[in-house]
Amino acid sequence: MIAILESFVDGAGVRAWIALALLLVSAVLSLGAAIGIVRFPDPLVRLHAMAKPQVLGLALALAALVVAVWTWTAFWVAVPIIVFQLFLVPVSTHMIARAGLRSNDYRHEDLLVDDTED
Repeated sequence: MIAILESFVDGAGVRAWIALALLLVSAVLSLGAAIGIVRFPDPLVRLHAMAKPQVLGLALALAALVVAVWTWTAFWVAVPIIVFQLFLVPVSTHMIARAGLRSNDYRHEDLLVDDTED
C-alpha cells in the first residue's frame, strides 16, 4: 500500500494525473463546441460555440502537454500557439459573421438591434 502511495505522490505521477484532468476538460469543451456548431441554426449563433470553447480547449490541451512533458521546449512551443489562437480566432469569427450578414444567412427576428442596416 505504501508503494502505491509513493508512486502516486512522486512528481511524474502527480503530473500525469493533472495532465489527464486537463485533457478531459479539454475534450469536454471541444465536444461542446462541436455539438454547438452542428445544432445552432445560423452562423451568428454558431460563432459563440465555435470560438470560445475551442480556444480554451486547445489551451488546456497544450497545458496538459506541457505538464506531461515538463520541459522548457514544450512550454516555448505551446506559448506561441496559444497566442496565435487568441489573436486569430476573433479575426476569423468576425469574417464569418460579416459573410453571414452580407449573404443574409441569419435569422432577422432574433436580432434585437441590427447595426448593419442603413
